[in-house]
Amino acid sequence: MKKNILLTLFFTITIISYNSYAQDSAAFSPDYKRNVVKWNMTPFLIWDYSNINFSYERILSPHKSFSLNAGYFTLPSTGIYDSLNITSDNKKFGFTFSGDYRWYFKKRNKNFAPDGLYWGAYGSYHYYRWENDITVLNSEVAHGKVTLDGKLNILSAGVELGYQFAVGKRWTFDLVFMGPSLSVYSGKLSLSGNLTVDEESEYLQAIYDILVGKFPGLKTLISERNFSPSGATTSIGYGMRYLIQVGFRF
Repeated sequence: MKKNILLTLFFTITIISYNSYAQDSAAFSPDYKRNVVKWNMTPFLIWDYSNINFSYERILSPHKSFSLNAGYFTLPSTGIYDSLNITSDNKKFGFTFSGDYRWYFKKRNKNFAPDGLYWGAYGSYHYYRWENDITVLNSEVAHGKVTLDGKLNILSAGVELGYQFAVGKRWTFDLVFMGPSLSVYSGKLSLSGNLTVDEESEYLQAIYDILVGKFPGLKTLISERNFSPSGATTSIGYGMRYLIQVGFRF
């Protein structure tokens, strides 16, 4: 039910954007550049260099636009505390897509979109799947090897506040610095192999902590629930969106 509500919000934003496409554009000069292709630098810089995400923004009227975003999404694999070592990545795959509808402030901005301060409504979806071989070293609470298999889904809908700088006639620098959302988190984490572990120890909590450290907002989304050795969980909570994008106008 919760997922259906967020999906409805997401597609409503998309329909509004599509219907607005036919708005009167008489205010633009014939050579006004109404399209912007952007590189979303945020996941590349924060999570993993293999993340490649692009965005397309279409200016509908002097103060309105919509954008679509999609790309490859993955989280980094690193050691979990000093007692664990991830020896190999067997599987590592993810993707993300999102869309937003923007209103640029008429009185605040001197120029037409896509230049200036704006607010918007957005929807997004993240999917990530991974499988890692883990070797436990020098631990009193765990011994042996284990395969960590997990998947993560986050469906969000919210509002955003941002500023886009138009640099010259061709370039833009887009910042979304506040984007609170209502998010549904679902995931599954399972352990298999010849690992002997004290489930009351900090071992499983360590796995949880490294995921929280690499994916901002995850702790809030899952309401600080601990992962069990094998099982799935679904929760609803609040998230936050922030973006840094470099764009080219045409």
